[in-house]
Amino acid sequence: MLKTTAFIFGLLLVATACNKKPKSGFKTVKLDEFFELKMEQSIVLADQDFKLTFTGVPEESRCPKYTNCIQEGQVRLTMVAVIDGTNHPFEFTRRASEKGNNTATIGKYKIQLYDVQPFPESEKTINLVDYKARMAIRKVN
Repeated sequence: MLKTTAFIFGLLLVATACNKKPKSGFKTVKLDEFFELKMEQSIVLADQDFKLTFTGVPEESRCPKYTNCIQEGQVRLTMVAVIDGTNHPFEFTRRASEKGNNTATIGKYKIQLYDVQPFPESEKTINLVDYKARMAIRKVN
């Protein structure tokens, strides 16, 4: 009886392990795929030991829409990439007029930032949770 119970318990463990779902809150993306990452959210790369988390906005000085400014300003985003279990904190600085992408290279990955939304508007406060970054991750050649 004890052996039968242990056998059934073992089968249940194997079945449970095979049905593991991704952790909630982690979206899975593929290399070279565009995605949006919201503040305090994470993505994981399919078939890679890689997780990326959007951790903060330490600076938002872009000139608000419908306003005349002396300087165009910039936005800084902080992120953490976890590759093979090792944390790699980094940041992007994006000037308001930039149209291309900003790139951070970490190990064998090139992380590209294409856009940051929302854009500031005069007399409107942006809540941190409303920020989202349009990005892609590529392999370094």
